[in-house]
This record gives sequence, structure tokens and C-alpha cells, in this order.
Amino acid sequence: MRIISQSGLLDAPYELLAISPYSGNMAKIVGTFPGNDLAKGDRIYILGEYSTEEKAIKAMKMCREEYQDIFTKGNCMLDQPKVFRFPADDEI
Repeated sequence: MRIISQSGLLDAPYELLAISPYSGNMAKIVGTFPGNDLAKGDRIYILGEYSTEEKAIKAMKMCREEYQDIFTKGNCMLDQPKVFRFPADDEI
């Protein structure tokens, strides 16, 4: 599955991203690539920004459900590639 940030500036495979709420602002969802060293200046990517922590949690849940859907419905990623774009604040 492909993950697309709210802004559309990041498009990456779900399997290669570590996605979590940002510790400094739990209403912001960020992604990093495994092996990134933030102390050395490696980047974090803003995937979505929300007005409340609850909306950010719901966006994370939507992402996980979309990914889980691939397997529970027996969809093969090669047959039906999935894309999840983090929704805008007003879409949650």
C-alpha cells in the first residue's frame, strides 16, 4: 500500500515507514524511514496535521484499517494496488 501525506509531498510504501503521532504535538502524524537517525539530521515527514489529538488518532485508525482491508478481503496488492492519503482535518 502507498501512503500519501495530506500535502501530497510524500508518497512512500507503507511497509517502509514508521508512522506515529509526533511526541511534541500529538495532533500531528509523522513518518520516518527505519534506520533514520534524527540526531544526525535525518528527516521526519509530516503526514497529517489535525486540530485535535482525537482526529489524529482517528486518521491513524483509518490508515491501519485500510491496510488490514487488503488482507481480510483477500485482495492482492499487485492486482489492486491500494493508496491511502491522510485526510484533511475537516474530512474526519
